[in-house]
Amino acid sequence: MASLRLTAEDLSCNGIAPIGPVCPWPKPETWPVENTKKQVPQFKAIKHDTVVKASAAKMASGLLKNVGYLASNGKVNSEIRQERYDICLECPHFIEDSKRCSECGCFMEAKTWIAAEPSLLCPKNKWPR
Repeated sequence: MASLRLTAEDLSCNGIAPIGPVCPWPKPETWPVENTKKQVPQFKAIKHDTVVKASAAKMASGLLKNVGYLASNGKVNSEIRQERYDICLECPHFIEDSKRCSECGCFMEAKTWIAAEPSLLCPKNKWPR
């Protein structure tokens, strides 16, 4: 079985080797003006909170409750946990840097594993299960 080896000649175009970043997509200025909006998808940016709004007392109370839920109910399976965490990632109250909820102050990578009534866990009641 022969190995595939690329050389500078293989990458050249009309005998000129590429210099700098090379992209197979056409440059935006070569796109037809009437088709530009169709080719460039528009995404809605989510503005996430950057600080925890919950007080220290509320966070301590929540931690004790969550430990109790975990001790009495255990953990959910990975499918439910991932579903919950995906909802958190889209939530404006999710702090991206610390992966915490700004409403309750909890670390969501841990809290999404707790098997309890979702309305007791999510302060905005966004988890379906």
